[in-house]
Amino acid sequence: MSKRKTRPAYMTCRVLMDPETGELVPALVASSDIDRAILRQKRVAKGREYRVIVEQARSAKFHRLVHALGQLVVENVDAFAGLDAHAAIKRLQREAGICCEEQEITIPGLGSLTVKVAESLAFDCMDEAAFRQLYQGICAHIAATYWPELPADAVDAMADLMPEVAA
Repeated sequence: MSKRKTRPAYMTCRVLMDPETGELVPALVASSDIDRAILRQKRVAKGREYRVIVEQARSAKFHRLVHALGQLVVENVDAFAGLDAHAAIKRLQREAGICCEEQEITIPGLGSLTVKVAESLAFDCMDEAAFRQLYQGICAHIAATYWPELPADAVDAMADLMPEVAA
């Protein structure tokens, strides 16, 4: 399982005018308010040079859909109240045992315990096919565990109707 040290900031490539030269140049711009906040936390400042690894992001539509699914559960299942959409998805991922790695931890005085650790959903850590399989598995888990009167495809349809949430 690949682990990230920090949360990445998502960027969109735009053509902007360089104020120093007046030339139109491709520039990476923060994609959302959350991404701008991440850049502020990292103290990104104008005029500094940065080392950047450029990677293709996951399908934006499908990424939004997964987080909408998390938000749907947060808003409608009491056990998820207070979580954000991403935390809800990670919890559902562990509950369902989908794309998880089992790790053994030792608790002093109690012995060892096996826990499920959810794999990263990032594009560089999980391919698109596994990501889709994860989404379908979580929909099935939600239907079976929290809304047994609904089939998994109805859960999927409800997530698709959710307004966009911050990922």
